[in-house]
Amino acid sequence: MATQRQQSSNVPPTVRAAIAENFDGDAQLYQAFAAACAAQFAQDVSIGQAGCDVGDLPALRRLAHNLKSALTMLGHDDLFAVAQSLESQAAAGDLLSAEASWRVLRTELSRWQST
Repeated sequence: MATQRQQSSNVPPTVRAAIAENFDGDAQLYQAFAAACAAQFAQDVSIGQAGCDVGDLPALRRLAHNLKSALTMLGHDDLFAVAQSLESQAAAGDLLSAEASWRVLRTELSRWQST
């Protein structure tokens, strides 16, 4: 069975690059990974919100660290940057900034689940 190669021009350039680099151009493999991530993002939203609600900076730091990997593999460099900021803010003990970064990530992860 031949793999489907990503050729669509309506796919953002960062996603096309991620498919080429991380999935050897196999769009179906990317879609399978993206679907698995979307399912995990639902859990991540719950974990992150719980951590934010009680000011659990170590939990937010761990979550942000894990999200960075998935988001970069998916080609979402903008969200990778937000997760990286959250990780740094949590490590520095900056709860207010971490909460602001979390709100951005929570919104975007929730959108990802609905696509």
